[in-house]
Amino acid sequence: MKKPKHVLLIYPPLNNIVFFGTFEPLVLEIFSSIAKQEGCKVELIDIRFDPKGLENLAEKGYSPDLIGLATHGYSEVSIVNKLARTCRSIWPHAVITVGGGQATITPELFDATAYDYLVKGPGENLWRRFCREGLSRQSEYQLIQDDHVSKEYTFPIPDRGISEKYRQHYRLTRGGGRAAFIVMTQGCPFRCTFCAIWPASLKLYRLRVIDEIVTEMKSIKEDYVYIGDDNTFANYNFANRLADELIAAGIYKKMVTACRADHISKHPELFEKWASIGLKEIIIGIEATSDEQLEQFNKAANVADNIKAIQILKRCGIRPIVHLLVPPHWNHTDFDRLYDFIIEYRIETPIIIPLTPIPGTKDYKMYKEKGEIVTESEEFFTFNFNVLKPKHMGLKAFDHAYDRIEKRVYSLKRYFGGYCGDIKFMEYLRWYIFIRIYLLYLRKRRKKLYKLVNPALL
Repeated sequence: MKKPKHVLLIYPPLNNIVFFGTFEPLVLEIFSSIAKQEGCKVELIDIRFDPKGLENLAEKGYSPDLIGLATHGYSEVSIVNKLARTCRSIWPHAVITVGGGQATITPELFDATAYDYLVKGPGENLWRRFCREGLSRQSEYQLIQDDHVSKEYTFPIPDRGISEKYRQHYRLTRGGGRAAFIVMTQGCPFRCTFCAIWPASLKLYRLRVIDEIVTEMKSIKEDYVYIGDDNTFANYNFANRLADELIAAGIYKKMVTACRADHISKHPELFEKWASIGLKEIIIGIEATSDEQLEQFNKAANVADNIKAIQILKRCGIRPIVHLLVPPHWNHTDFDRLYDFIIEYRIETPIIIPLTPIPGTKDYKMYKEKGEIVTESEEFFTFNFNVLKPKHMGLKAFDHAYDRIEKRVYSLKRYFGGYCGDIKFMEYLRWYIFIRIYLLYLRKRRKKLYKLVNPALL
């Protein structure tokens, strides 16, 4: 075992439709900073834009001592496994590590012989140790966990220079420009049954050092910033102080992030402050339009707070991107109620997705035990396809009802009827076109899904 000199970081492609943007590989930029602090030379390959990058490096005679692979979610596990096997074939003597959310909650899905080490939970301290002390090859991966995770979430400024060759591709999808990606917290203090964030972070919720955030924001060149954690506002004192520090530093960025509705409804003044420094959109996890369904999700929220949050954001000049789940027990009346809710509150651009139980979540365990998961094929666990047995209709009829509400919500009739808030026509038209292309994509992919499903369920 010797200290690595050459470190290769690999970011895999997504097996999904991109709704909000294509963002920089932030975790690997952080790991690049750590590796360079420990005296390593670092290469980054973003497979999304450089699919032959590994082979091209090998042709140039490059030989890494340590390879770090990132993961996205369940639907990309086979992609990451394939990349690891490619690395093992090209560089048989390199030590290969993998970590991330899906590796944490379902390590058994990762190819045991393709990796040497699988990191469970927060990995910034372990990565520093790997780069400082080195690792030895293993016949099968060893599962490693940091037993001394710090209460504060701290790391060096990400090495955005390492991704410079790809930065032209990192941008918002909906009319924005080039965008940076930043995180301000890690984990989640809530325990929603459908969510993988809290088990993936080992039930931790950590706040990043505010001075580090301000320093990083100062260093970001892009005008647009996507705040990639879901819980920046879960701690009011932290979020309020952070806004004050950004104001004092004269920082203004056009920002997009996500937030729970109850955080907004409890502290409207906080979001007025954040709007003043550039917060433009918030993805709100409304999830359901009834208290009964919210309780089943263990959301610890209610419909009144959801409605109040939407109204507060609109008053602040922040667009609410309302996130709504479609569970398998719905009938046609439930779909109509969802449409009525969107109409009543003039929700401009709702995101409506089928409830998808990701392996490692409570929902997955529940539906698996009930025998209600219609396929285990990971390519359909992308939050685009219904993979659960519908209660009141066949799978094809359920998919038709889903397609119908998407077309009703993103219709010219709704826009010209005045039920779309203050969104400009050309922006709405982009959504209108996107949704129809999206539905064509779903219908094409569902043909394969239907072949995998028990015909009696169709």
